[in-house]
Amino acid sequence: MRTYILRRLLQIVPTVLMITLVVFVMMQSIPGDPVVALLGDAYTEEDAIKMREQYGLDRSVAVQYLIWLGRLVQGDWGTSVLSGQPVLKEVLIRLPVTIELIILAMVVALMIAIPAAIIGALRQNRWQDYTATSAALVGISIPEFFLGVLLLLLFSFGLKGLLPSSGWVYLPGTCPTIICNSGVWGNLQHVLMPAIALGVARAALLTRLLRASMLEVIRTEYVTSARAKGLGEWKVVFKHGLKNALIPTVTVMGLQISFLIGGAIVIETLFALPGLGTFGIDAIIARDYPQVQGFALLTACAFVVMNLVVDLTYSLLDPRIRYGG
Repeated sequence: MRTYILRRLLQIVPTVLMITLVVFVMMQSIPGDPVVALLGDAYTEEDAIKMREQYGLDRSVAVQYLIWLGRLVQGDWGTSVLSGQPVLKEVLIRLPVTIELIILAMVVALMIAIPAAIIGALRQNRWQDYTATSAALVGISIPEFFLGVLLLLLFSFGLKGLLPSSGWVYLPGTCPTIICNSGVWGNLQHVLMPAIALGVARAALLTRLLRASMLEVIRTEYVTSARAKGLGEWKVVFKHGLKNALIPTVTVMGLQISFLIGGAIVIETLFALPGLGTFGIDAIIARDYPQVQGFALLTACAFVVMNLVVDLTYSLLDPRIRYGG
């Protein structure tokens, strides 16, 4: 296991380097000039030259990339062209919002998917199975932003502001500034609708996958043996069935968590959440190179790290799986 973890950690380096190189070149190829966005339409050529020299935009693409990479190794993600703030600082401020949203979205997904998948597998080809699979099909078919709009119309407008339509309240102790709104109940009110909008689609996907895995597992010999020994049905299902059926599901969950770090842009924009999604889309629109590169780097690292976590989780779910050696 130690050898496997070390080998996977070493594989992260060339993967992340290649991704940063591709993103850097693509950003340089997009038409437009961040200096113009910073100075506005009324600017002199002398001011533009000074600004390009200040941010190193007057150098070649290769030199800019190497300079940025060297600073990155030292923990310097660069400085935003528009805000003048360190990119790493802005990322760390927004990261807790996105992490909380992802965790609650996956909790919502699992709370729906696990019971629905188990019932569908144990009651195959019955009305319970048809109901679960039909609901999963509907959940996959509804776009996240459309479900988010429906939730807004229902809870924020139809029920006279039962849940807030936008904004964010931080959990106590997580405020990035000295003065900001914080509170557990207020935080839950603001995160509930976005988490449901993101979680329902993941619940539908996980339900279909977990149901198919459960159907295979409950027909295996060790499950039959457990029943023959006189174990209760629910103990057989959860201890022997669900644990082994989760192995392929964990792979999809890891990919979904990685995707949500950068893929929650629409929902965060819809509910005006100060997370990484809105940070990324604002940086792309403004052509803020350092911010876009930091956003892409964080997303790439999330995918790589989650793939490693998923592989290590396999050995926890099934002791027969071991790596290394």
